[in-house]
Amino acid sequence: MKTTPKTHLLILLLLVSTPIAAGCSGSNATSTAAGGTTSSTGGATGAGGQLATGGSTGGSLAGGTSGGSLGTGGVATGGAGATVTGGATATGGTTSNGGTTPAGGTTRTGGRTPTGGATGDGGTTATGGTTRTGGIAATGGATVTGGTIRTGGTTLAGGTTATGGSSASGGTTGDGGVAPTGWVTIHNDFFWYDSTGLLIQVRSGALRQFNGIYYWFGSQPGGIDQTCYASTDLLHWTYKGVPLVTAKLCDRMDVLYNDTTQQYVMFLKYDGDKASFGTATASAPEGPYTFLGDVLVDNNYIGDMSMWKDDDGTAYLAYVWDQAGPNRQHAIYKMSADYLTLDTRIHLFDVPSREAPHMFKRNGTYYYGVSETNGIKPSPTRYYTATALTVTAVWSDATMLVTPGSSTTYETQCDFVFPFTGPQGTVYMLDADRWIPTGGFQGDYLWLPYTFDTAGNPTADYYQDWDLNVAAGTWRTFDRSTRDLALGKTATASSANAANPASSVTTDTTYQNYTSTRWESSASDPQWIMVDLGSAMAIDRVILKWYTDYAKAFKIQVSTDSTTWTDVFSSTVGASYSVTDERFASTTARYVRMNGTQRGNANGYSLFAFMVLNDP
Repeated sequence: MKTTPKTHLLILLLLVSTPIAAGCSGSNATSTAAGGTTSSTGGATGAGGQLATGGSTGGSLAGGTSGGSLGTGGVATGGAGATVTGGATATGGTTSNGGTTPAGGTTRTGGRTPTGGATGDGGTTATGGTTRTGGIAATGGATVTGGTIRTGGTTLAGGTTATGGSSASGGTTGDGGVAPTGWVTIHNDFFWYDSTGLLIQVRSGALRQFNGIYYWFGSQPGGIDQTCYASTDLLHWTYKGVPLVTAKLCDRMDVLYNDTTQQYVMFLKYDGDKASFGTATASAPEGPYTFLGDVLVDNNYIGDMSMWKDDDGTAYLAYVWDQAGPNRQHAIYKMSADYLTLDTRIHLFDVPSREAPHMFKRNGTYYYGVSETNGIKPSPTRYYTATALTVTAVWSDATMLVTPGSSTTYETQCDFVFPFTGPQGTVYMLDADRWIPTGGFQGDYLWLPYTFDTAGNPTADYYQDWDLNVAAGTWRTFDRSTRDLALGKTATASSANAANPASSVTTDTTYQNYTSTRWESSASDPQWIMVDLGSAMAIDRVILKWYTDYAKAFKIQVSTDSTTWTDVFSSTVGASYSVTDERFASTTARYVRMNGTQRGNANGYSLFAFMVLNDP
């Protein structure tokens, strides 16, 4: 099949980068970045992995024959209060069955951009498609911190590993974000970073749990280095290195554990466009993995793929198949008992223009989900259901996933659904890739819980923050109105921009308007912002939501009189458009402040929200 794997372009604009993700599938495409034009023809390979975002990008990405053009105004960074309307992603029209596969964008490689330096201007918008306006205007976009890309070599188990746990230096280290009752908060619309402050690179990846630890797999920009991150709480992630270096570009990788052979098996969409099916094995989740080889699937190339393991240990490959032409069919294949070879094709969906296939099972019903073949553009999610995984099983027609208020799965493309099962139930969580952050929809990955009606049809409502209890297998909404002790309280700061006062951080906002208010300090060190809770009370947690202008080094301090301060958390790790969510030993305080001692860039400190909680 003619799919374009997703890779990012690294564009250094005075040490600030711009998010451009290449498409999953497509034909000819032209991507114009500020300062130059790169064209690809004949099935451009899109980028996989993660580009550090930042800078003010005015370029546009031609949509080829996708039925509409994509305006990627980008997101603004840098100067205090600079606002650039990124432009909503044009929907471009739905690719009809048998229609032309949308353009996937050009293959871009890159890495992580170091922090600091001046913010480059975005340049003028290049020609090649009408830039659509509308949506929620980003307040400066998202400058993602850099550092040097992790490169090269095979990381042995226990080899090059980032420091674990919370990256605090001094003070009381947070306990990893999990309440004693088992709750952790998932934060959307912000970027994910590891414990060293570098972007998590797992585009089109997979989330797995092995031996009580969560592993998030994916690939770095370029798709050669397959990556691995580990976490015990789904909030703080440790980089575990590169478990496999491949000779060819790979994406849509996945990992399963085989209970019989006691081997971890990595599966790869191997060699980019017109891919084959690759496998590798290891004795530990983080590797090193030994590449075994790649094969065609029934003598034809494949496109997007994912793996799924049933309750009886049988593994299945969900894939797009190229037999009838690019993106013309998709299917499910049963694997051999050792997961290393293909056994039997279970079902062929003779439906064109679909990609990003994934599977899950609920109450005896199998769900097979797909997105539209839409290049790098966001896409609606559809799913099919069946009550058995046999060659004679009858699958339902495709049903559109209900996403209230959005026709494009909240500006993303679906990736996988992960079940968290406990004694009180199972939470089915959608993971989706956000290739083009726009307006308030920032961040590379979206995690949302499904709810199901009596007929088993799922709905994904949008939450910027929601709570997950992995141990219990339950979730709940994050009710800021009852839990945020700082909401509506008085906030003061060492300095503030008149347009962005300290009071902004305790204002009630939603995911639809949170970028419209923020605090911004003067561009000097040190600076602080303080919340007066009104009276002394028990607290044990602070959540800070950072704008592009963040603290590289800071402390969270508490006081009963605003004169004598006690450190409850401190860190020398910070990042643009990130969330600081830290718990500490319960203490009594009336005043809580963020004391910044080192800025992350040349601008001041800036926060969207400052929340104080007591979550015993």
